[in-house]
Amino acid sequence: MKAPDPKDYPNSMAFLQDITSKLRSPEGCPWDREQTHSTLVPYLIEESQEVVEAILKGNDEHTKEELGDLLFQVVLHSQIASERGAFGLEEVAKDVAEKLVLRHPHVFDPETKDITSADEVVANWDLFKEKEKQLRQKTSKPKSILSEVPETFPSLLKAEKFQKKAAKAGFDWEDIKGVEEKLNEELQEFLEEIRGISDPSSNQIRIEEELGDLLFTIVNLARKLGVSAESSLTRTNTKFKHRIEYIEARLGESDRKFSETPLDELDKLWNQAKTGIQKQTSNPLEEKQANVSELIRGLSSFLILKQGAETDWPKTYSFSYRSAEYSLVFSAFGSMTVLPSADPWGRKAQPIFYLNLSEKNPGTWEDLSGNSYKNQEDIYEAILGSINDYTRAVSGKEE
Repeated sequence: MKAPDPKDYPNSMAFLQDITSKLRSPEGCPWDREQTHSTLVPYLIEESQEVVEAILKGNDEHTKEELGDLLFQVVLHSQIASERGAFGLEEVAKDVAEKLVLRHPHVFDPETKDITSADEVVANWDLFKEKEKQLRQKTSKPKSILSEVPETFPSLLKAEKFQKKAAKAGFDWEDIKGVEEKLNEELQEFLEEIRGISDPSSNQIRIEEELGDLLFTIVNLARKLGVSAESSLTRTNTKFKHRIEYIEARLGESDRKFSETPLDELDKLWNQAKTGIQKQTSNPLEEKQANVSELIRGLSSFLILKQGAETDWPKTYSFSYRSAEYSLVFSAFGSMTVLPSADPWGRKAQPIFYLNLSEKNPGTWEDLSGNSYKNQEDIYEAILGSINDYTRAVSGKEE
């Protein structure tokens, strides 16, 4: 099958739709042909989570890429539905567009102009939705105020949605003080439950119940403060992960293991990670090794790195990108090389990408073209860009 030319399409969306259709055709991709709505659910969840991660990192280019992956899921589901005569992408777009118009009467209805703030929109949102559904004749009988919260939501997010729905229906604390008092009450009940028994495993059901009540109240407090409990925990998870990776990197400089390090030393490294204090050294070689270790730690936030043979130096890691395997080789003298795992030196007997620590600018990395990089995110983007260039050069065509 000849690769489609973007110039043959009126816009990029039409281009994407045609590619998706071709992937599902008899001459297309066996994997894509086998997919159903159900088999794609894990990928839909994964792509959504990757969008969130990219947004939290504040990287526009990465966010654009992940939104594209998520958009492909929407197009692919629409293609599968169209093949069985259910609906297509046009119907999906039309449906949401009509919904948005009906749910924003304060924007599109000249007679509804009394809503002027975002808070008023939120306060009236459920009313807008109900009117919209009545107009679209999608509601045949009354439903629970909680019926529209998806069962597949993570429990923390589901609790937040339940509480918002109940609050909009009038079931809510009058002020934040009531939630604070409830939180203290639930905390005491939880502590009494675990203090009253010598073996927690003997009363797991009660402990789980009290812990659930405590967590539910914390979510309620977050809601009253205008904070998303789900987003808050996501940020804390990311922060914890980075601090643990910082400790591992520091220990790795002397080939020590996390599990074999005394707790008091782990606490010191934890505090360093919190405050951003990094170990200083007057030894040039040790300083380069520290910079390389810091780069490894930083890249591990973007790539799933698998360490090869555990040696002092050089350190070799493998990672996957677009179904292909690559290697990262780090030298103690301050260099990093990206190699294709299948053919270590490529067709031109050269590495894909090479960086070296600058002698003039401490902490700065430079590639063979003279480009400078001061943070791991830029290096990560440069690595992916170089791999894409390499792939195109090897295949002799655009991806």
